[in-house]
Amino acid sequence: METREQKNKKMRNKIIKEEREKKIGKGVKVITIFLIVILSFLMYGMFIGAKYSVVHEYKITSKDIPNSFHGVKVVQISDILMDSLNKSDLKNISKNINKIKPDILVFTGDLKKEKHSLSKEEIDVLEDFFKGLSSTIGRFAVIGNNDDDSFKVIMENSNFEVLDNVEKILYYKDNEPIKLMGFNTSNLNSIETDSNYYSICLLHNPDKIENIISSNSCNLALAGDTLGGEVKIPFANIGVFDNHKYNKDYYSLKNTKLYINNGLGNNNNIRLFNRPSISLYRLTKY
Repeated sequence: METREQKNKKMRNKIIKEEREKKIGKGVKVITIFLIVILSFLMYGMFIGAKYSVVHEYKITSKDIPNSFHGVKVVQISDILMDSLNKSDLKNISKNINKIKPDILVFTGDLKKEKHSLSKEEIDVLEDFFKGLSSTIGRFAVIGNNDDDSFKVIMENSNFEVLDNVEKILYYKDNEPIKLMGFNTSNLNSIETDSNYYSICLLHNPDKIENIISSNSCNLALAGDTLGGEVKIPFANIGVFDNHKYNKDYYSLKNTKLYINNGLGNNNNIRLFNRPSISLYRLTKY
């Protein structure tokens, strides 16, 4: 026959066991919820965040912008990085761009990933994509660090003018133009110019901006390459997969406004807190 002390000991052991099981159960629940949240973020980043682009709009105000260019829309895209996007993805991006009705359309490099060789089918897809984009004044491109000899062929077949360390004087409506300057940041050279028009500089790697503005005047500089870090840490605006010096969306450098587009493609098959982007710049005098 059990003594009272033995019964009390059994009861205590039972209570301890039940409390331990409850703690283990709570721990399993917490871990399960944590894993579900992480998995949900990963699934979102891979299948939604990496695919659906957004438009980031900026107002560019300067008294140096000619009257004829007041209200003009400059649209920038960058870093397609085939094979991170497919034909369907590019078709959706094309619709979003054409809805804006760009006046000037610019592409700031990297059609493909670094070690990826474009297939004939991918070249055809890219040419169809670029041919389907509309603009009223012109379409221009600069080469990226991952691009090869196929870049100029694709862009020229798509009626884009490649600016390889050269300037382009753009007229619209009257005789007061602006200047478009395209820099090859993999083989950078200064551009000799005598004109003092309002200037827009196109470059791929934003870290080359200091070299450019040391010898050329840029009122507005548009770059790409960073992909916004692909995965951004919330509230800190820090990109995980990026080591650029200039890695935020905007910098003011002396007389130059530098904007960095987050790109359309990706290198790591994920975008989190950092959607693929199309940049819209509205030029205004006031």
